[in-house]
Amino acid sequence: MIKLLSGLGILLALAACGPAGAPDTTALRAKLAADEQLEVGRFTPEEKETLARILLRTATPCDGVRTIADELLDPASSCTRARGAARFAARRLLDGYSADEIEEQILHRYRETEAVTIDLEGSPMLGPPDAPNTIVVFSDFECPVCARAAEHLTAVHQRSPDGVRIVFKHYPIDQLHAMAMSAARAVIAAGNQGKFWEFHDALFADQDAIGPGLYVRAATTLGLDIDRFETERISDATVERVRADRAEAARLGVEGTPAIFVNGRRFQDSVEFLEEWIEEE
Repeated sequence: MIKLLSGLGILLALAACGPAGAPDTTALRAKLAADEQLEVGRFTPEEKETLARILLRTATPCDGVRTIADELLDPASSCTRARGAARFAARRLLDGYSADEIEEQILHRYRETEAVTIDLEGSPMLGPPDAPNTIVVFSDFECPVCARAAEHLTAVHQRSPDGVRIVFKHYPIDQLHAMAMSAARAVIAAGNQGKFWEFHDALFADQDAIGPGLYVRAATTLGLDIDRFETERISDATVERVRADRAEAARLGVEGTPAIFVNGRRFQDSVEFLEEWIEEE
C-alpha cells in the first residue's frame, strides 16, 4: 500500500508538470503589456509566453526567495530591480537567447556581479566628485563602438549633471587600432592643459582622421600651447599613464572596449540602457 501511494504521488507530480499543471500567465502577461518600455507588441505569442515563464521561475534580484513575477504582481513590492530584470530578460529573448541562457544571465547580472574597487587616481573625471553614481569607462579612441558609447555617456551626464560622475580610463588595443596608443597619449597631453574632455570629443568626432595632423588641429582650436602639447604628447609620462590604466583593466578582467562599470559593477547591456541600470543601483 505504501508503495502504491508513493507511485500515485509520483504520477500526480508528473501530471502537474504537464499542460494541466502549467501556471496561468494571464495576469503576468497583462502586467508586462502595461510596461511601455517592454514594447510587447514586438513579441510573438510564443515569445510572450516564454518570457512570462522565465519570470515565473527566476528568483528576484532583491532576496532570492520570491520570483521576479511575484514582485511584479505584488502592488506592495519594494523590489524596483524586478522591473529592470524583466526588461533585461525581454531584450535577451529578442536577441535570440534560450530561456535557460537568459536565466543564467539574469543570475550573473543581478546576483553574481559584485562591485569592485577601481583605482581612479589621476583619471579624468566629468561631474562632481561626490555624485551618487560613478561610471568608469575603459575606452579606445579608434573603436567605433566606443565613439557611440561616448555619445551616450555624455548625454547621461547632461541629463543628470549632479547625479553622475564619468571617469575615463585608457585601453588602446594596438593589435586592432594602429593609432589608438598615439591618440591616448595626445588626449593625456591635452588634459595636462585642462582640455581633456574637449580633446576627447574632437577625437571621437573625427575617428577616420586620427593622427598627428588631427592632434595639432584640435590642440590649436582649443588654444593649447602647441610646443608644450607636442613635448608632453611624446613623453614617457604619457606612456606610463596608459600602462597604468591597462594594468588596472587587466586586474579587473577587461579584455575589450568599451568596458563600463556602474558604481563598481560591470555593465553588461547595450549602452542605450545605461540609465536604466543607474536607476537600479
